[in-house]
Amino acid sequence: MESNRADELTIIAEMRAAAADRLVTPWWYHPVLGALLGVYLVAFSLGGTVVRLVALVLFGAACAALVDVYRRSTGVWVNGLDAGPAGRWAKGLGLAVLVLMVVSGSLAYWTGLVWPVLGIAVVVFALTVVLGRRFDEALRAQLRAGA
Repeated sequence: MESNRADELTIIAEMRAAAADRLVTPWWYHPVLGALLGVYLVAFSLGGTVVRLVALVLFGAACAALVDVYRRSTGVWVNGLDAGPAGRWAKGLGLAVLVLMVVSGSLAYWTGLVWPVLGIAVVVFALTVVLGRRFDEALRAQLRAGA
């Protein structure tokens, strides 16, 4: 009886390791997501109401397409907000992007300057690439550890 349980636990650990091996994000995923977020931030900060609405629709459609491509290439999709402890990286990224969007929009509104908005868009791109990869590493480690 105990050997059956040990065998079952071994099988579960092997399945988790296989899932972790399968969850390797394509190299281009985070740069594309970062570029989408950066472009959306620029449109949100510098555009009028119509530009913001069109940008929001296009951003949503592009993100849906990105998720679909990810799902087809890995066979699975993990929502970063429901990913357990690894989700801290995704939530941190979301919070940082939200704060930077408010800062960028405020700077554009109050000063009319374009270059700070472009600089903040580059920061959003870099944060997305760095924190996105940290999320992937944490998620794979979490799966292997059985957390």
